[in-house]
Amino acid sequence: MKKKKYEIDPGVFYPGAGILIAIIIWGFLRTDQFTAVMNFLFTWTTDSTGWFMMIISALIVILCFVICLTPVGDKKVGGPDAQIKHSMFTWIAMITCAGTATAAVFYAVAEPITYFHNPPAWWTGYEPETMDTAVRSLSQAAFHWSFIYYAMYAFWGFIAGYMIYNHKLPARPSSALYPLIKDKCFGPIGKAFDVISILGLVGGMVTSLGLGVTQFAAGLNYVFGITPSNFMYAVTLIVVIASFTLSSIRGVKKGMAIISDINAWIYLFVIVFLVIAGPTLFEAKIFTQVTGEIFTRFLPNALAADSFNVGGGWVQNNTIFYLAWIMAYAPLMGVFGGRIATGYTWRRYLLVGVLGPGIFNIVWFTVFGSNAIYLDAFKNAGIYNEIVDKGVQVGNYALLKYLPFQGIMIPLVVAALFFGFITLADAMTGTLAKSTIKADTHSDAEAPMSMKVVWGAIVGFDTFLCLFTLGTNGMTALQCMSVFFGLPMFIASLLVIIQLPKMCSLKMDKEMEKMTPEQLENLSLGKPAGKVDGKT
Repeated sequence: MKKKKYEIDPGVFYPGAGILIAIIIWGFLRTDQFTAVMNFLFTWTTDSTGWFMMIISALIVILCFVICLTPVGDKKVGGPDAQIKHSMFTWIAMITCAGTATAAVFYAVAEPITYFHNPPAWWTGYEPETMDTAVRSLSQAAFHWSFIYYAMYAFWGFIAGYMIYNHKLPARPSSALYPLIKDKCFGPIGKAFDVISILGLVGGMVTSLGLGVTQFAAGLNYVFGITPSNFMYAVTLIVVIASFTLSSIRGVKKGMAIISDINAWIYLFVIVFLVIAGPTLFEAKIFTQVTGEIFTRFLPNALAADSFNVGGGWVQNNTIFYLAWIMAYAPLMGVFGGRIATGYTWRRYLLVGVLGPGIFNIVWFTVFGSNAIYLDAFKNAGIYNEIVDKGVQVGNYALLKYLPFQGIMIPLVVAALFFGFITLADAMTGTLAKSTIKADTHSDAEAPMSMKVVWGAIVGFDTFLCLFTLGTNGMTALQCMSVFFGLPMFIASLLVIIQLPKMCSLKMDKEMEKMTPEQLENLSLGKPAGKVDGKT
């Protein structure tokens, strides 16, 4: 059989790749100017529109559960004849590993223990190193990386995935806009939305990979005494790109799914170890308190805009920053999330997609954070001081060196971090590749390998340049860029919320049932449905 050829969609690929390359060249040639502009955009975005981002984020969490109560919840992802491709364990493992990537591993110890020793000023009445502050610190960190995080992915997975996998529109974020703007989603508006999605995603990916590489290097330093260097960063990036490429060649089922399963078992083993080797009774008690705190403070945390700026910008630099960073990923992560949930109902997709990874991350942060807090509070371990001296990236290792079997556990966490690299790169470059080629009638098919390699190389090259030439300022600037591009995603989220009644009541389905086969085929190819054989 002759291998099928794929065509690049010039309206999406060239603007997306071109702007990214131009940004990197700008950063390389005018580093100070680049950093200043990105910092300005970050400050303006988080300060001027942070309140809006908070409202939309909280609303999205609520809507994920409301959608489950509507008729569309009974529909299968992929249509009535769709078959389940992945077990629930593998499905949750993939979405958790790809969604969490390196971030939750990176911040697991550093974020809660920093709040414990140095509580934000806007936490009125909380003193450093007290029980109340310990519980609040753990619940705040878990809040940042649990339900609200994955609700954004699940929401966009439904909005985009329902049109892509149930109605066979092109596998790109702009398909989510079809119920609202119809054929215009295939024109300049849709392509601009896809390009912005790409820019936000790549900015976030480069930041995640950069953070992960520095933590990976810190782990090798802890285990083998190898001093982190540019050479080590380069080798790590090359190995990651080669590994995810090999995984991509094998496809999702034989590549990423297997790696995610392995990583999930490593995560679970680490959690069990920390519970057994750590202060078990203390962990059980504080987990109970943290769980109550998360649910009672969910809306206050989600909507804490700090209008009097008591925290001196803390909310903007932390909570709002995380929300914007996550939302920059959401449309393309949603496209991926819907694909791997084929065969399950949309109700199960939303419930499991939010609760499964969300509960896991609450446990993850509580187990890591409570161990670190206990050692600092009762054993004078000085973990926080080591983080202050050596950086956030050493947090997990600073904890594990006080527990048994550090020679096994530290390499295991380093391995989990490495597998997280591969999962993130595999999932997102595959989705990027599908979004930048001309559509075909198989929305759930594998992306062409050549395009995966191209996007993997772009992301790897951008990360390489940031680490080598721009340093910390470059990583921060790209992080700021991803936050800025998160704003259009929030605006788009508000727009697609308007179309929810049409989708949830199945009115959209009834409209599309009236279309001719030719019109439906046009839609699957990314063409306006209103024109068949040149006639309206």
